[in-house]
Amino acid sequence: MDQINALKGYGKLTHHNLDLEHQIPPPPSKPNSKFPNNHNYSLPLRFAAAISALLLTALIISLIVGVYTHNSTPDNKSSSNNAAHTISIICNVTRYPNSCFTSISSLNSSPQPDPELILNLSLQVSLNELSNISRWVKTLGAEGDGGAAAALKDCQSQIEDAISQVNESVAEMRGGSGEMTLTESKIGNIQTWMSSAMTNEESCLDGVEEMDSTSFEEVKRRMKKSIEYVSNSLAIVANIHVILDKFNMPLH
Repeated sequence: MDQINALKGYGKLTHHNLDLEHQIPPPPSKPNSKFPNNHNYSLPLRFAAAISALLLTALIISLIVGVYTHNSTPDNKSSSNNAAHTISIICNVTRYPNSCFTSISSLNSSPQPDPELILNLSLQVSLNELSNISRWVKTLGAEGDGGAAAALKDCQSQIEDAISQVNESVAEMRGGSGEMTLTESKIGNIQTWMSSAMTNEESCLDGVEEMDSTSFEEVKRRMKKSIEYVSNSLAIVANIHVILDKFNMPLH
């Protein structure tokens, strides 16, 4: 009986024991010595992370732009230099290389022009300037009188003939498909027409000078560009074989 009572005693909690259980507090949590208050530190950390991300993005963009600029600019500059070099080589066969280079460069839009294109541009330059001179001489002749008016009228007629001859040269460079194609026979025709255009301009000036016109010096000054441009075109076509050899380009 005493043994039974002793076993029962192990399954019972006395009032004293129950009170002790409720009185023992839970073990305190250890404070974080590095971050005593995580809530206070979370906002600055997030802000710093966002700033870092923005700075990194800006750095990446600037690097991409720098690489693109570095890669593209030299290519553009190189193309421009190549075009200028090609025009310079071709214009060196002319009597007026400076006016040749300046006038053709102003019209050229190709990064790597070839001799045929440059000859065509030279012809266009000659045609444009002759058209300007024709209009100017016509106006000047209408204001003159006597021998001066007659000389200027003849001059205008000769300029019109020169325009027609340059037009023939431009058309000769075009094939049936509209593409530029030079052949031996076309080169000979262009050279003949441009030589005739040059002769017409010189005849214009000679006629005005012979009439002892007071307009001679002004006409001579105004025709300077057109004479140079026609001369340049004639020189280019006359030396086209030499030019093509320099660029290792066969004649069609």
